[in-house]
Amino acid sequence: MQQSEIPISLALAYPYRIEIPGVISSSGAVHFWDNQELFPKGILRCFWITGVGEGNIRGNHAHLKESQVLVPLSGLVHLEILSLDGKIHCFDLNDPSEGVFIPPLNWTQVTFMKNSVLLGLSDREFSEEDYIRNKSDFERLQANFR
Repeated sequence: MQQSEIPISLALAYPYRIEIPGVISSSGAVHFWDNQELFPKGILRCFWITGVGEGNIRGNHAHLKESQVLVPLSGLVHLEILSLDGKIHCFDLNDPSEGVFIPPLNWTQVTFMKNSVLLGLSDREFSEEDYIRNKSDFERLQANFR
């Protein structure tokens, strides 16, 4: 992210836990996504993260415009999310019927426990320009916000 790419007006939005609808029966569970409020244009990208060693951290970035929902498909993940105003939001996820909605401009770190699989759903197609990968760039955004 270049200095010229910093948005003039920054919107503060906090991450929050959401329920993923599903049907559970004796033959198993099926969960589905049909939330038009969070992603009015639908899911434009999905990704899943596997094979991360226990205690290892992924993420360590924020997005300028992209919103995501993270859902644990297996195992336990710990999310630590830093908002523009400096507030830290922590979530432990271990049930595929729950996820966390992460709006733009929230720095996200995900700590994986043994055999965890994490699904990510996004409201935008991949764009490297949307990533804030340098923590000092995010801290500069925080300073502009305050």
